[in-house]
Amino acid sequence: MKKINLYSFHKNIALYRFDHNNTLSLIETLSRDFEVIHHNYDGSDNFTFHGVHINHGSILIFEYDDTKLFKVYDFGDHPGLTVKLSKLTNFSGAVVGQYNSKYWDSIIPDNEIRNNIVAGIYPESVWQLGVLNYEQISDIRKQIKLNSKLYWRGSLYNQGVPQNYLGIRKSVELLPNILSVDELFYGNYPISFNDYISEAISYKLALSIGGGGGAFCGDFCFRDIEMFALGIPLIRPKYIVEAADPLIPDYHYISVDTEFDDDYRYKNHEKLAHDIALTYKRVINDDLLLQTVSNNAREWYLRNLSYPNITNHIIRLLSL
Repeated sequence: MKKINLYSFHKNIALYRFDHNNTLSLIETLSRDFEVIHHNYDGSDNFTFHGVHINHGSILIFEYDDTKLFKVYDFGDHPGLTVKLSKLTNFSGAVVGQYNSKYWDSIIPDNEIRNNIVAGIYPESVWQLGVLNYEQISDIRKQIKLNSKLYWRGSLYNQGVPQNYLGIRKSVELLPNILSVDELFYGNYPISFNDYISEAISYKLALSIGGGGGAFCGDFCFRDIEMFALGIPLIRPKYIVEAADPLIPDYHYISVDTEFDDDYRYKNHEKLAHDIALTYKRVINDDLLLQTVSNNAREWYLRNLSYPNITNHIIRLLSL
């Protein structure tokens, strides 16, 4: 049986997280065809793979033991590591969760290598969140009167972060000046995950903003996948990143058009904030639309991220 080396970099991550369970699932499935040798590190271990320093945990490397050819599954916000790995002689492909075709076209001149870098699926933070919790949450949402305020809860990335992150959610900061307190729930600081879920399920519509789809910050957000999983309709700027199974504006999520600068960051935060507010006011009382969108997103989640689908998709997309 051929050997395959699987390098993971989330050794110290919580056991309920996607990262940990996804790796175990991949090992189990790949073991049908390979002798899997698992090398489990942490993103702070200063491990180098053929000279490339692995400095975060949101990446998996699959290396054929005999040829040393390797492939990458990148599920992080920043594709910089995959860019570096793609320049190695033995690189033979990557599946990228935060996949922006325009970005990759601009940095990979070799068509043969470029064609082996494809869109994947951005994961949830908690493994099987929407499988384990959906029925209970769906029952709760049917029994209560849902709050019509636009729901926002998250970090704003406006201080104490790397320079490139500053201002990526500036439009959220502007919303309290546009929407009234009766129209907006403005949770501009993090709370515990359980409290966040308990809070979110009582609202008709949730707002998500990633930040872009270029070299510094991904456009997908954990919040997106969590809302899809739990059947809560989502409003957000139109994706600039792509998924292997496309997410369709106004079908899987309520879309707000926006412009991006040359680095794939939101170009006009004030206009984006006003457009979010206008879109919210247009759809918030359209219960049929909101229910249809949330149903479609839930189906997308089950098709792509529920076990064993997520495992099979990664293996298929990487041609392992």
